Amino acid sequence: MKKTLVLVVDRDDDFGVKGRVNTPVIGVEECCVAAAALGIADPEDSDINALYAAVNIYKEIKAEGKTDVEVALIGGNEKVGHRSDAAVVDELEKVLSMVAPDRIILVGDGAEDEYVYPIISSRIPIDSVKKVYVKQAPGLEGTVYILSRILEDPAKRKRFLVPLGLIIVLISMVYMIPSLMSYMNGNSSFSNVTTPLVVFLIGLFLLVYGYNTPELFSVWSKNWISGIKNGSVTITFFLVSLLFLVVGCIVGYLSLEELYIPTFMHGVLWFASNAMWLMIFAVLIYQIGDLVDMYISTKRIKLSFIIGSINLVAIGLIATGALDILLAYFDMGLKNNALFALELVAGIVLALLSAVLQRRMKDAIEAAESTKDADEDVA
Repeated sequence: MKKTLVLVVDRDDDFGVKGRVNTPVIGVEECCVAAAALGIADPEDSDINALYAAVNIYKEIKAEGKTDVEVALIGGNEKVGHRSDAAVVDELEKVLSMVAPDRIILVGDGAEDEYVYPIISSRIPIDSVKKVYVKQAPGLEGTVYILSRILEDPAKRKRFLVPLGLIIVLISMVYMIPSLMSYMNGNSSFSNVTTPLVVFLIGLFLLVYGYNTPELFSVWSKNWISGIKNGSVTITFFLVSLLFLVVGCIVGYLSLEELYIPTFMHGVLWFASNAMWLMIFAVLIYQIGDLVDMYISTKRIKLSFIIGSINLVAIGLIATGALDILLAYFDMGLKNNALFALELVAGIVLALLSAVLQRRMKDAIEAAESTKDADEDVA
């Protein structure tokens, strides 16, 4: 008799994070206990209904008596991505070795969990996929309730509001920049700028709210106050970087008086060309302060700092090459094709070097995590 496994995949590990459930969970009674644990911790989580639906399917197949059946729950990681997918695969292999099913029926809430279905299907045949949707109150009241719950969840807020805000900002800038340039050149009134400006501010508000900026700023300010009290070197480097930033803005502004600027766009290009590297140095100085502070406290150096610095210099070189080409096209700079090519090639080479280092760091982290998991399994 063939054996069927009714499987629930919790990719973001709500059962583990909220309900303190150790996955994988195998067996109908154990799954009911897991569902109750998450239900007590967060009664509105849709993963509860997915697990109860799996138990219901298990009982239906059991009642038919035509095939052997088991139900199980596997979890991932709250940091959704390669870590959660690797955790799902590890737990899936444990369940497959313990249950030894011939086929699987997948049950989920139709959200994050669907991303790992192809990974599961590569290891065992999937007979059916069941999506569970939670019934809500009809009408406007139910819609408002759903939206309010989404906006209260920081993860969902970031997932939905940030892309929407970014799209609104980009679209508004397409209309706002030409209107602003026309106004700066005296060809139109400011009223032409107001509509795209309002839309831009709406998009900016969605970005600020989506990223939970006020709370992040509150945490950042507390950390800085604590750093000042403890004599952190980051404060000194921050002040130096801020000085470089101000000097960069001043140099860029003064450079506008060196030659005739016909339009607002020409002025922006000339300002960026003269101020950009001082601003890049300001960011690098701040990162060096953060690195020194971490080394003093932990005696470790972050490889991500080196990769980020290389990336920043690469972006600066590519942007410099692009700006020099534009300025030469507008007869505002030197026409040196060899220099332009050198800047662009150097930027691309540094970007590739950064990508290689990042890939190696990622492989090293994954190898370290695999070794740690193997040691835990042995223990």
